Amino acid sequence: MLCETPLHAGSGDDLGIVDLPIQRERHTSFPKVESSSLKGALREAFEQKANSKDKNFTKWDDSDVVIHRLFGFDESGMRDDEKDRLKKHFKYLPPNAKEEKEGHDRAGSLAFTDARLLLFPVKSMKGVFVWITCKQVLNKFAADLAITGTSYQTLEAVKNIDVADGNALVASDAPLVNNAVVLEEYGFEAAKSNAVKAFAETLSAIVFDDKNLNYWKGLLQKKLVVLSDNDFRDFTLMSTEVITRTKIDNETGTVQDGALFTEEFLPTDSVLYSLVFAADEYGKNQEKMKADKVMKFFESEIQSMNFFQLGGNATLGKGIIRAKIEKGGQNG
Repeated sequence: MLCETPLHAGSGDDLGIVDLPIQRERHTSFPKVESSSLKGALREAFEQKANSKDKNFTKWDDSDVVIHRLFGFDESGMRDDEKDRLKKHFKYLPPNAKEEKEGHDRAGSLAFTDARLLLFPVKSMKGVFVWITCKQVLNKFAADLAITGTSYQTLEAVKNIDVADGNALVASDAPLVNNAVVLEEYGFEAAKSNAVKAFAETLSAIVFDDKNLNYWKGLLQKKLVVLSDNDFRDFTLMSTEVITRTKIDNETGTVQDGALFTEEFLPTDSVLYSLVFAADEYGKNQEKMKADKVMKFFESEIQSMNFFQLGGNATLGKGIIRAKIEKGGQNG
């Protein structure tokens, strides 16, 4: 998932410097997005597409019913007649029974993991900005991919290279300043690495798999920087976007009392990933969607959708995400 605009997946009020911080892993402080937030945002995107009578949904019978099969049944906000229409698709006839029973109360067929941060954009003295990552993130990424039966030789080559605090590994043709990469106001002694370049090429082909994104694909191939775990954590803590917001009192034309607050955002061009799993449809009805059909539906709609909105401040254009599906079991 590529952030096309700043993303605020909030964790609620906080007693720290930032009033409304973003969600973070407890043990690493790396930014993340809870799987419940991701699942809810995707469900809403699917429902909006179904309600718009998008032609891509017409090839699926009872497409709004399929959404309930995938994400779990949710009758909140429905009219009574709409509830009755949808519930009839989940009724079943128990053995030796004369009347059907309700069967809509069940879990969905899709499961999501938390969206973890893979690449974080940071201002650079040369080349405007770079994407940073670290050994811990790369090893977690490799471990998560292994769950799906996926592996990349270029990731295996770079994930175990140690980087000391204050140092950096960069692609072999990365722009440097006196053999150093300068991020924000900090300089890091840089060593060029063909392994980093090879992995950047692999990753760029996945993240920017669109002919309209060839420019960005070329940037990632040159601007991937691997820092130490400590330095990476510091940037993800101190280099997010923190915006001060306020509200003007219409009568006085000045700031309304108590209406000044700060809000944290994950920057544009951040790259996150999540694992998506499919299971056979739950329930006692005889006609169930199999896992392969569940995933086929999800993949087809994500690929045709490309974008969805995640997190808060949708009316301010925040949280626009470009989504890309990479099937499990890939090797290379």
